[in-house]
Amino acid sequence: MKEEEVGLEGALEELERIVEELEEGKLSLERSLELYERGMGLVRLCNLRLDSAQRRIECLTGEMPPDLL
Repeated sequence: MKEEEVGLEGALEELERIVEELEEGKLSLERSLELYERGMGLVRLCNLRLDSAQRRIECLTGEMPPDLL
């Protein structure tokens, strides 16, 4: 599934699975790097989704973020 198609909840669930698998320590170096890379992509995706949600809430409530005041 492409990152654009993953919702916040789905990304967090996949990230949890990746962390658990990495913590087991039974993976090859190559597989560990693949999972780490995927995990970092999911972290970036989660941050983007959260930032977008925050901007929408601020827009709906009419609140300005502190850095724009």
